[in-house]
Amino acid sequence: MRITLNRFSTTLLVIFAIVSSTVQAASPNVEESRAALVIGNGNYQNGALRNPVNDARAVAAKLEKLGFQVILRENMNREGMHQSIGEFRKLLKEGGVGLFYYAGHGMQIKGRNFLIPVDADIQHEDDIEFRGIDANLVLSRMDSAKTRVNLLVLDACRNNPFARVTRSGNVGLAQMGAPKGTLIAFSTEPGSLAKDGDGSNSVYTRHLVDKLSIPAMPVEQLFKEVRIAVTKETNDRQIPWESSSLMGDFYFVPPSDVIKPVSAPALVPVPSIPQPPSAVASKPSLLESKPAKPTHTARDYNREGYEIEINARNLTLDELPALEAKAKRGDVVAQTTLGWAYLLGKGQQDGRGIPRSNPKMLSWTKAAAKQGYPVAQNNLGAIYMDGIGVKSDYPQAQRYFKLAADQGYLSAQRNLLEVSVMLGEKLDMNTVSGMLKGFQRDIGQAAK
Repeated sequence: MRITLNRFSTTLLVIFAIVSSTVQAASPNVEESRAALVIGNGNYQNGALRNPVNDARAVAAKLEKLGFQVILRENMNREGMHQSIGEFRKLLKEGGVGLFYYAGHGMQIKGRNFLIPVDADIQHEDDIEFRGIDANLVLSRMDSAKTRVNLLVLDACRNNPFARVTRSGNVGLAQMGAPKGTLIAFSTEPGSLAKDGDGSNSVYTRHLVDKLSIPAMPVEQLFKEVRIAVTKETNDRQIPWESSSLMGDFYFVPPSDVIKPVSAPALVPVPSIPQPPSAVASKPSLLESKPAKPTHTARDYNREGYEIEINARNLTLDELPALEAKAKRGDVVAQTTLGWAYLLGKGQQDGRGIPRSNPKMLSWTKAAAKQGYPVAQNNLGAIYMDGIGVKSDYPQAQRYFKLAADQGYLSAQRNLLEVSVMLGEKLDMNTVSGMLKGFQRDIGQAAK
């Protein structure tokens, strides 16, 4: 089970698996202009890499299926990279979407990030500026096109052989500020190295390609899911990083294309999973119980949950006392933020991050959940479902998901369905169809 406190990414896939004979997902019906430049550089004379070309091909193939017009380039020299960026600029349309993906060597010099062409002969630090490609060049080209959404994805910093020529000794890429309407995604946190991967793809790109076609997932949430998966697989040795200034929502698979119900049989049996005695009671199924009237809208809670995760990730030690003071006074947002911060652990680029602590994570999350805060209740459900600092307990997870779902928290509603399936409940097809329609409606409302 993946470690995640917001299980938005997998539940619709679980639903599709359950009702695969009765529910079909449509291909993305994309009306906006989508253009992508995908570059994989691996054939270096010094420091050859095995996977960037494979990574670029995998990303390009996936993006084409998602409605992007893709320029794929492999093992490019400096001139070729410049020309490709020019071609990419011509594809970008005002109000559309632009995506640049790069796999290969990258370096930071004086706070600027450079992508390394395969023909780069770098003997001294001063060579990098003239023989590499400044990542800001790509950003400026996208910005000049007045696209609505710009995505810059850098799977670089793979044990760079050129780092020896730098006077600063810095490894990895430097943090970059995202211009308005832009999301910058790094395969690892600033100042760190990424894994090239033991298989045919890097760890980061493998998980990225796996997540790109998840239905109705906001792009920020998608990259968070990638981060969680990579962090878990590498045992916290590689933590992907994003910088975002997006002004609106973007979905690789838009919400309107997710679900199309068709005729269905009365019941869809699910293999029974033995439950502990405490989980078997005469009470009606949680899926059949009448939800309480929401006290907030689903959009409010999902936005709060996202903002809490961002704030927790950026929390530093000098900010901790003030936040703890608010949490001790019973502020549920502060309590939930602390729970997230202690789960994520340190990793901030300036070294002032919060050390990971499962006991503190659990204590603060429980404090907020006890007060009825649905974001914390949903998080606590995921903690029990994934066994983070506690023994995995699906009935307990189901209970907390139900509490949050009854308050209109969209993520908890999905999680409730997923854990109920895993507990072996038989799902009435009318109930499933109704929940799917409700999910689609709520997603549409959240996207407005």
